[in-house]
Amino acid sequence: MINSEDLRDIAAGRAKTYAVLAALYAAPPAPELAATIRAGGLAQEPGSTLADAADELTECFRRAARDETGNEVVAEHTRLFVLPSGVVPHESYYLDENRRVGGHVTVAVERYYKAAAAQPTRARLELPDHMGVELEFMGFLCDIEAQLWQAANREGLEQCIAFQRGFLDTHLLRWHQALCQRIVDESPLDLYRALARLTVDFLEAERTYVPPLDEETCSKGRKACVCES
Repeated sequence: MINSEDLRDIAAGRAKTYAVLAALYAAPPAPELAATIRAGGLAQEPGSTLADAADELTECFRRAARDETGNEVVAEHTRLFVLPSGVVPHESYYLDENRRVGGHVTVAVERYYKAAAAQPTRARLELPDHMGVELEFMGFLCDIEAQLWQAANREGLEQCIAFQRGFLDTHLLRWHQALCQRIVDESPLDLYRALARLTVDFLEAERTYVPPLDEETCSKGRKACVCES
């Protein structure tokens, strides 16, 4: 039987993975982050599909350091995630019927952040529905969850996990595969293709992990409701 300390550690590990992925989508990898990844900072449970994807990205960072391709990585990040001709890392581009970035889909994402009393730091630089911002928001929720497993606040824990499930179902899991497939198809760099594969594997693991946690932890019928209209 998994106890609260184990669940706290799992939540903290998920928060760390979300934070690393968010940083890699938001900007070219900073030297400190690259060093952490090369040192094995993305380690997952051995033998899992997620571990294979994490190992692949780690090896890409090690090769980039050996081959001194840092400038190529920076240029490719700009081409993929900044230029209008890139993959457009915004939920609204994939889910809005007119691909209107900044429209009703973006507003719905921002409304979710406000309902959770979250202010993602990257939201100051990017629109709320940028992949980096959405991943950062999930990391924020996981970090709060880790803290709440040790606090005498059962209602807060229930609400936090319900917010995670709701945001995954309503937003992140509806478009991550389409974005990541474009990255795999369009990027010539192994590093960004590996990032896309790890993103898909991690979020698909979240699709499997979070709903049972929500159902086991939360009171029947208690859900974080956010108006999408």
